[in-house]
Amino acid sequence: MLHKSQESPTPQNLPPPFSPDQSIASLEGCLANLPAAVVGRGRVLRPARDLRLYLQSQLEPWRINRIDKYLWFARDRLPQARSLHRHVVRRRQIVLTESPSEHLISDYSVVFIKPLPEYLLSYDFWERHLCRDTALYADARGLLLSYTWLVAYKTDFDMAIEMRLLPAAVTWPAWISLVAGFLDRLHHLDASQQPRLIGKRYRFGELRMSRVNYIYKFIPSLWLSSDNPLRGFMPTSMWNGSFRDRNIARLLVVFVFFSLALSAMQVGLATSPLGEQSTFMGAAYGFAVASLFAVALCTVAALVALAWHVRYKIILPWYIGPTEIRGVYEIP
Repeated sequence: MLHKSQESPTPQNLPPPFSPDQSIASLEGCLANLPAAVVGRGRVLRPARDLRLYLQSQLEPWRINRIDKYLWFARDRLPQARSLHRHVVRRRQIVLTESPSEHLISDYSVVFIKPLPEYLLSYDFWERHLCRDTALYADARGLLLSYTWLVAYKTDFDMAIEMRLLPAAVTWPAWISLVAGFLDRLHHLDASQQPRLIGKRYRFGELRMSRVNYIYKFIPSLWLSSDNPLRGFMPTSMWNGSFRDRNIARLLVVFVFFSLALSAMQVGLATSPLGEQSTFMGAAYGFAVASLFAVALCTVAALVALAWHVRYKIILPWYIGPTEIRGVYEIP
């Protein structure tokens, strides 16, 4: 008779990604170490009362999944993420995040990494709480796959333990054994099974923050589902001073370009060869009118952005009363 983990995988009976003897954590220990309450998706989640909803908030990169059709634009040149020590070599600061949507997103000198949950190292936890849900299973397996990229060398492992990316009780031999078993089972998956059993976000390695922000800002279908579409996926500082400085710098670039072009045309009109050509005069006239229109359009856009920013930072917090704010944090 086959062991439960050796049966053919079905949507209701998926196999854990490693064998029982490669398990590092216990089911009881994982459940005991879960937080009492966390805030996720605008509400307080109690793992002891609704474990599936908590796991969904911790494993599903839903904000990235919404733009999965455009991730080719935001992907890094490497198909897998770099190991931890390579980020240090590239002078990158490793910043911990608990959001699965921010995992392995880099922003110039910073890379965001979600610590590996202890329960993903427990065979019994996979069998009891993850293997019966295809969506959770795929996201959990993808997160574990990303750590096979991040923690490849003993140097990476030591860094992961020091930075609390891996549970402190994990040892290097145990980690090697678990990763070997995980990769062996992944290698034996059929090509038709891999898209279903690996989260679609993890078909890419690192994502570039700037390009993910561009996707969120310029895809109209995302505007209605975003609280503030001008901010993008993960905005930079939204303090009034930095917001003003960034947008003034962009406007100055536009104004300088048009100013140089108009100055050059003015000099051309003052010379005999160009000043007497009707074609050049018509082009200069058209460009001058277009410049006035472009400057007016940029000014209006800047005023609209400023008004939206003021609404987001001042009017909206004043408008939302204490009752509505308390309702967000109401514990079910």
